Amino acid sequence: MDDFLFALNTVLPLLLLMSLGWFCRRIGLLTEKLVTGVNQLVFKLFLPVNLCVSVMNTPYDTTISLGAFLLVVIGLAAEFGVLFLLIPRIEKDKKKIGVMIQGMARSNYAFFGIPLVAMLFPGQDTSLASLMVIATIPVYNILSVVALCVYGEGEVKLGRVLLNILKNPLIIGTAIGYLFWALRFQPPAFIKTTMSDLAKVATPLALFTLGGAIQFSSAKGHMKQLLTVVPWKLVLSPLVFLGIGVLIGVREVALACVYVAFGAPTAVASYPMAQQMGGDGELAAEIVATTSAFCILTTFLFVFALKSMGLI
Repeated sequence: MDDFLFALNTVLPLLLLMSLGWFCRRIGLLTEKLVTGVNQLVFKLFLPVNLCVSVMNTPYDTTISLGAFLLVVIGLAAEFGVLFLLIPRIEKDKKKIGVMIQGMARSNYAFFGIPLVAMLFPGQDTSLASLMVIATIPVYNILSVVALCVYGEGEVKLGRVLLNILKNPLIIGTAIGYLFWALRFQPPAFIKTTMSDLAKVATPLALFTLGGAIQFSSAKGHMKQLLTVVPWKLVLSPLVFLGIGVLIGVREVALACVYVAFGAPTAVASYPMAQQMGGDGELAAEIVATTSAFCILTTFLFVFALKSMGLI
């Protein structure tokens, strides 16, 4: 029951913020122009600072499960690779292909995963979950940028893809966080406080503007894509990689990290990234909304099964 309540309390605030954004759009407090402008702020300022702070604050004194670490990094890269081959065969609209790829492989690890791992192991060392951010965020972001560049608007050129990756605000934020973390550098207190305050704005503002952009009337038009993305994201992907993790001996906290890396709902950041990079913004918003809603059930079922088998 506690596991179910935690999942519920984690996901419902996301849905409520999106619902508030949707409601404000319906009554005219949010316009399409305002949503687009705020979305640019989220993508270019708030989320990059959030990523920088997350990586910069990763604890140093933690025990690394090499098996879990490699499984997450190699597994995410392999999953993106499979999707790059699979999705263009079943979806012909280029603006939807990149959005589907990142929607199926990119998880809301930092905001959903780390609290879930801490709740599952109260009083135990769960710093591995925070350290795993160093592995997940760059892989999620870099490969998502590649997918959206390759299948975005305009002619695809390798130089442009690489330049867009280097110029992407989320990549820059992560890289700066890495640099600070590697150098063990902590900004002055007034700068660190400002960065922390900006980081806190990222998730609620992204969810609010996401809700303002959602058009439920288009869901039927995207039903084919959603029926492909949601089962893969919430069931098939975590099932496959949890199975591999169990086979190679990953257990307890490390196995919980593997679950959230592959089975958490699609990252909120995937919506502003898709909108800014020429992808299908409506589909990206609907993927975030539907995976966030259905992960309540899938998280409960996976946690219950893993605990029943004595694996976590």
